[in-house]
Amino acid sequence: MNVLSENPFIMINDILEEIEDKADLIILDFHAEATAEKIAMGYYLDGRVDIVFGTHTHVQTADAQILENGTAYITDIGMTGPKKSVIGMDVFASIKRFETTLPEKYKLAEGLCVLNGCIFEIDDTTCRVKKIELLNM
Repeated sequence: MNVLSENPFIMINDILEEIEDKADLIILDFHAEATAEKIAMGYYLDGRVDIVFGTHTHVQTADAQILENGTAYITDIGMTGPKKSVIGMDVFASIKRFETTLPEKYKLAEGLCVLNGCIFEIDDTTCRVKKIELLNM
C-alpha cells in the first residue's frame, strides 16, 4: 500500500525478535492491498506466529486454513458494514468515481449490514489454533 517506508517482511523480523519471549500468542493483522503480498506473508511467518489475517480489501476470502507449520491464515477476514455497498460506501458515489475518474466524496452506504470475521479456536495447552470458523452474518 506504499504507506510504510520500510519493507514489512524485514520489519516483522525485528518486531518478532522483540516480542517472541514475552507473548504466549502472536497475531498479525496484515493490512495490505495485494492478496499475493498477504499470502506470501502468511507463508513467511508460518510457524513463527500463531495467526495471520489480512484486512483492507473488505471482501472475506475462502482460504482460511492452518498452514503446514501451524500458523492459522486467511487472506482477508472481510468487513462489517452495509451489504449493498462498495466496501461500505454508497454504490452510486463509488461508480461515479470510476466512471468519471474525478474525485467524488465517499458517502457511507445505508441499509442492512453484514458482519464478517473469523473465530479461531485455540488449544489452551499449546496456544496453537485448532480450528478456524468463518463468520458471515
